[in-house]
Amino acid sequence: MRHRTSYPKTFKAQVVQECLQPRASISSVSSEHGINTNVIFNWMPLYRDQPAGTSLTTFVPINRT
Repeated sequence: MRHRTSYPKTFKAQVVQECLQPRASISSVSSEHGINTNVIFNWMPLYRDQPAGTSLTTFVPINRT
């Protein structure tokens, strides 16, 4: 049975940002991190617009008066 690895959201965003750099390839980035290329392709739409190191969750203050 295969073990499924879970990666932190910040790591996923960082890897996607590395892939989006000029002259970078998803294949080379996946090799550097030991991740299957298809995994990164799945992350691309989720983290493409996220700056590396940011969370997808945003907290908005509530004004209770």
